[in-house]
Amino acid sequence: MKKIIALSICALLGSVVGYFCAPIASVAMLQSTDPETFYGSSLALYKNTVVCDCNDRPPSESLQELSRYLSTLQTAKAKNQNSKVLSQEIGLTYVRLSRVEEKLNHQFQADEDMKHGQVELASLGWKDVTKSHLRSLVAQLDSQYKPVEHSGQVGVTTAISTK
Repeated sequence: MKKIIALSICALLGSVVGYFCAPIASVAMLQSTDPETFYGSSLALYKNTVVCDCNDRPPSESLQELSRYLSTLQTAKAKNQNSKVLSQEIGLTYVRLSRVEEKLNHQFQADEDMKHGQVELASLGWKDVTKSHLRSLVAQLDSQYKPVEHSGQVGVTTAISTK
């Protein structure tokens, strides 16, 4: 009888420990076997936070947040030189920085950021890297990020088609 109780307690404790250790072990395994997927999902979450928050912040705060995000992207890119996704995101972040710099009347820095973005995106094979096209593209991409309304519901945009 004592063996059955001891075995049951050990099985229960093993299940509880496994329940809490399995997520940590799976993250470690994913990080070591497929780091681009692991960091990609973390980076996507960070991007959503940055872009959504920057839409409603003063330009000086947006500049700081985007600069930190760009630094994070460049650090990730240094570890994964062949990532086209990171290169694209770096290019688009430079365009976002350029827009914010213009709002702050830092025209020289805005032009420099735009050039960096154009070079990065052109190296990926993008055909149209004109200033107006990239601004329009980033504005369209950023418009997809809507902050949560105070009622707890996410803002929804609807398109009405008239014929």
